[in-house]
Amino acid sequence: MRLDPSARRALQDLKHLCLVMVSDEEQPSPSEFASIVNDILDPNVSAGPKKKFKPKGLFLGERRDSGAPIDIPSQVLARHAAMLGSTGSGKTVMAKALIEEAALAGIPSLIIDPQGDLARLALGIDESELIEKDGDVDRKRKLLENSEIRIWTPLRSKGLPLCIDPFRAPPADLDPEEAITAWDMVAAGFTSLAGYDVEKAQGKVVKPFLYEILVEGTRCGLDVGDFQSLARVVREPHQEFTRFLYPHCFIEDDEGEKPDVPGWDEVMFEHRLTDFEERLPKTTRNDLARRLAAFSSGVNQLLFSNGVPIDIDSFVEPAIPGKIPLNIVYLNTIQDEAQKQYFVQELSRELYDWMLTQQPAEGELKLLFFMDEVAPYLPPHPRNPPAKDLIKLIFKQARKYGVACVLATQNVSDVDYKILAQANTTFIGRFTQPQDVEKVRHLLKESGGDQDLVAQLPTLGP
Repeated sequence: MRLDPSARRALQDLKHLCLVMVSDEEQPSPSEFASIVNDILDPNVSAGPKKKFKPKGLFLGERRDSGAPIDIPSQVLARHAAMLGSTGSGKTVMAKALIEEAALAGIPSLIIDPQGDLARLALGIDESELIEKDGDVDRKRKLLENSEIRIWTPLRSKGLPLCIDPFRAPPADLDPEEAITAWDMVAAGFTSLAGYDVEKAQGKVVKPFLYEILVEGTRCGLDVGDFQSLARVVREPHQEFTRFLYPHCFIEDDEGEKPDVPGWDEVMFEHRLTDFEERLPKTTRNDLARRLAAFSSGVNQLLFSNGVPIDIDSFVEPAIPGKIPLNIVYLNTIQDEAQKQYFVQELSRELYDWMLTQQPAEGELKLLFFMDEVAPYLPPHPRNPPAKDLIKLIFKQARKYGVACVLATQNVSDVDYKILAQANTTFIGRFTQPQDVEKVRHLLKESGGDQDLVAQLPTLGP
């Protein structure tokens, strides 16, 4: 009969015990005897130090059934992932593990952290606790040596202050369809910021009006690069365009006379413009201008002036050569929900514009985009908050530009399951509420996953 290593060791200890007891040598004390017996009976006795597992990809833990390590290629994330689990299910720990493994694989991260759970990555891992749990200390040290963790704090200077530049134009070299989409995002951002819902009647006329002002103003060289300038053009678009395009008509000559100012029909024809004032009534233009101008002073301007503007290139570039940046955007510094929505919308717009300029090599991942607690930004139909369309667009197109997306939530019933179903990989933790369990069942059905897992959801441990 062949014995496994632990059984052989137990047998050797038993032989030693018997020899000691029958020999004429000094008998063991009661405590020594108890220690030997306990060692023999201990179910955790091993044959020696456990052999270290050397991951070839992302090491995400061990199988529940066999204890075998789970090691997946980083390229799996290119098809995106969803991370679902109720409070206490271990979702945050799983999220940290995934982000850390991506960093070890050389992939920088952009992390939207609404509550500060992931900002704790900066605290690192206590080495003694890691040893106690049989963790890989060398791997932990490598992570600390190689990663560069930054905590960005909009509206606050306690971390790295981060602000928005809503006037940044999309890249000039986009193809026509991409340019239209990009400018539409800019217009949607200003519409939401001014307090109009782009899904409601007034928002549906304000957004195309702003689109024309921004696109044609930029094309003609008209200054619409700050809130006061934009408000001025919004209020009197025909006058401001004419004044800019025909400045000589507004300057008196030596005899105190001014040339005739061309009518708007002539200006439109000559410069291929539209009838702005027909698109939006004067009362609405005045109201829109007032709302936009309010962001140029007081506390309202902090979102646009406190800190460095969002720049995805700087997010992926290490400050210290050789390091892998982990950019955590802590959203809880923004108290106003509308401003929070707008910030996520603009951050997503910056990411989308940057994405379009990337040309990754085959299988290369340029960035991990991780959104924690996505429910406020991706609610089910028919709700459509400002950032939703952009996040959907990123999720749809990111793969070909080398951007991996991970969306996490503890409120699966409050998220548009059609978006989650597009994720190729789904991490699922414990759910006990019947409506959540049913949503997960439906999600697995939509994505072709194993629906037999649903029965285990209420009993899964962290």
